[in-house]
Amino acid sequence: MGRMSRSRHRSRALALALMMLVGTVPAPGAQGADEANDPVFTQGLQWGLERIGAPQAWAASRGAGITIAVIDSGLDLTHEDLADKIVDSTSCVGTSGDPGRCTGSAQDDNGHGTHVAGIAAAATDNDRGIAGVAPDAQLLAVRVLVNECSDSGCTAAGTSGDVAAGIRWATDHGADVINLSLGGGTLQGTLGCAFCEAINYAWSQGVIAVIAAGNDSLLPSGFGDEPAIVVTATTREDERASYSNSTSGILRAARWPLAAPGGEGETDPADCATGGRPKGILSTYWISGHRDEYACLAGTSMAAPHVSGALALLRSQGLTPEAAVDRLLSTAKDLGAGGRDPAFGMGRIDIGRAAGPGPAPATTTPPVDTSTTAAPGTTTPGTTPPDTAPTTVVVPDTSAPANRLPGTEQAAQFGVDEEDEDPSPWLLGIAVALLSAAGVATVSVAWRLLDRDD
Repeated sequence: MGRMSRSRHRSRALALALMMLVGTVPAPGAQGADEANDPVFTQGLQWGLERIGAPQAWAASRGAGITIAVIDSGLDLTHEDLADKIVDSTSCVGTSGDPGRCTGSAQDDNGHGTHVAGIAAAATDNDRGIAGVAPDAQLLAVRVLVNECSDSGCTAAGTSGDVAAGIRWATDHGADVINLSLGGGTLQGTLGCAFCEAINYAWSQGVIAVIAAGNDSLLPSGFGDEPAIVVTATTREDERASYSNSTSGILRAARWPLAAPGGEGETDPADCATGGRPKGILSTYWISGHRDEYACLAGTSMAAPHVSGALALLRSQGLTPEAAVDRLLSTAKDLGAGGRDPAFGMGRIDIGRAAGPGPAPATTTPPVDTSTTAAPGTTTPGTTPPDTAPTTVVVPDTSAPANRLPGTEQAAQFGVDEEDEDPSPWLLGIAVALLSAAGVATVSVAWRLLDRDD
């Protein structure tokens, strides 16, 4: 098993059986990146934040007073970049749609939810790890997925009833924005949106739902004009992500379609290491037996929390849910055919422009439907919805465009020179075969902050 050491610190185990060392030399901080002192951010590795103009938006808003609910595989409740942001948590696994049965721990056992949460609202300017889109927003951790493993790998899965319960629980426990980085499963694609009533309920209570469009178009036939922002993914070059080629259907049907950075899978783990140029999105992560991990993943799952964080910044400025949605739509950067299109929706979000001074610029954006009429049977907080929707499997939609890298099943040894006196934290790239989605392995890169003198 890999190990790391440095002067005045004890050696400790670092690598799991599916890791290999890919980078050892820290790069200097990115020039001009003085909006936050988080090491990953200052080294210029969070291209998604730069692409959407988050650092510029921070001068106008940092998301204070707004709560983002992450309905997913849970969160790493002790992660250094998340723990102080979590104001409440629960598990809705096994609730069959009844939010009153949500109870227990929201501790992540997969990593997906932890990654999503960091993108939206990681602790920022704390000299550790990454920065979040909405640095001062708070988090609700709602676990609705459970890690399941087979010979082909592990993925988080659950039921649409549990997702519906999670949406209702979050709505009734202070959420302003709900992030749903979920795929739909084949049954949902043919039988309908099993948690749409819960989304309507959230909107009726002034809560904005943000939904990943999915990487294989599993949602569109059941998800149409619900009051939610549906998010597809773009690359760091502002192009359509390869796995988003089949999301056109849902972008055509969605009431509020947008695009945001989701990245591509890493073909070389060195791209997601100190001094590298990540193709994916680097964020917080959870690995069994380890603390304070970071990883690169790609997918519409990663695009959605960029939007959730952006909405938190706008809501913190005092905008109503309707006004925040309208502002984000009207300021989006048009990347495809003029106006709304099935590749990018209304365009890639530009929160730097949206949160800036003055009113949103005039556009041809259709008026936002501000109706708050809930679906029948969804108007009473905490009540159990009618059992009319089919129970369907819901899985994280994380993209898997990259193949497993050679050597990722090998362990490696690493020792820091005992003469090294640098007191600053180090970032190391570790290649990890992590998740399985849609039956294909995803290769990611985990990060670790070494011990330091505080």
